[in-house]
Amino acid sequence: MNPNAKISPRPRRSRAEKQAETRELLLEAAEKVFRRHGFANATVEEITETAGFSRGAFYSNFESREQLFIELLHRRVYDDFTRMLERAPRKRTARAQMKSTAREFARRYERGQRWLFELWLECLAYAARHPEFASLPATFWRGNRALTAGNIDKVFGAVGEKPPIDSKHLATALTALDIGLAVQHLVDPDEVPLELYPELYDLLFGPLLPEGAPPPR
Repeated sequence: MNPNAKISPRPRRSRAEKQAETRELLLEAAEKVFRRHGFANATVEEITETAGFSRGAFYSNFESREQLFIELLHRRVYDDFTRMLERAPRKRTARAQMKSTAREFARRYERGQRWLFELWLECLAYAARHPEFASLPATFWRGNRALTAGNIDKVFGAVGEKPPIDSKHLATALTALDIGLAVQHLVDPDEVPLELYPELYDLLFGPLLPEGAPPPR
């Protein structure tokens, strides 16, 4: 190395970039604290201490612990779900694609997503006792329903047909099956194995899809 060579200065990060980094570090710290203590017993103080920031830094990024928790769910579940749909190997028909997606749901639980689901259940119990908080977790499912409903509309639109019921309602039913199976598997895994996912999705929703319709793009 030439000792006389000039070292180019590192580009300065913008205020927005610094705040985005702080936000991400707070989310990573929150995940550790939530996993350690659960949702109800996690505190802003421990989250900021784990991240190495002040309470001021926390409240510059999040209005509350609850808001942070919902964003964590979005990052770890909704965004992951979106990427999963985008990267899933394309099957020949929409029905085969749905069964493949259901199989991937089961694999996600097997790969260690259970802690997120446990926290989500705790979050819902908290929302039931604090109605003013319910609007935050509601946004999570709205996003999932909108994404799923959009794919349903694409499947039926590709063959010039309409869904048997409103696509948002059909998306609600698909989500209900996912959550219902996950809850039952959580407490009774022998009776409700994850292998039921693709089988039941295909049995209950497969016949509703247009015959031979291509998967959504």
